[in-house]
Amino acid sequence: MPKITIPSLLRRFGAARAANAAVEFAYVTPVLLGISLPLVDLGSAAYYQMRVQDAAEAGAQYALTSGYSSSSITSAAQNATSLGANVGATPSETYNCIVSGAIGPSVASGTTCADGSTAGTFVTVATTYSYTLILAIPGLTNPMALSGTATVRIN
Repeated sequence: MPKITIPSLLRRFGAARAANAAVEFAYVTPVLLGISLPLVDLGSAAYYQMRVQDAAEAGAQYALTSGYSSSSITSAAQNATSLGANVGATPSETYNCIVSGAIGPSVASGTTCADGSTAGTFVTVATTYSYTLILAIPGLTNPMALSGTATVRIN
């Protein structure tokens, strides 16, 4: 029987290649998961953000076609997404003048603007949703407050 020494065992162990793939997989898997899971989580949050914005736009579209009705706009916004009643929708109606191509500050109904036109009626729909992250990501609050806003002139 040959004498077994530590150096000979190390040489034999270093020459064995049967389990190299398993060892490499064991080293790499936690790193890949550590990178992938937060990316998937943030990707889901971005997707939900788009859905919340879509709900705001659906509420504004309803106001544009049907006029201002707070409860109907809220229903339209919530029904536009599968998030349903979990999306908070807050419509508001204001009267504004257009100043330099942008919506100016709120004014009273019927106000004559600087350009001689009458202040327009604008409806703003603000939506909110609370998205809970799967993992705690440093620098981000959990749950994340997602929001969307859409404004249309209805007259």
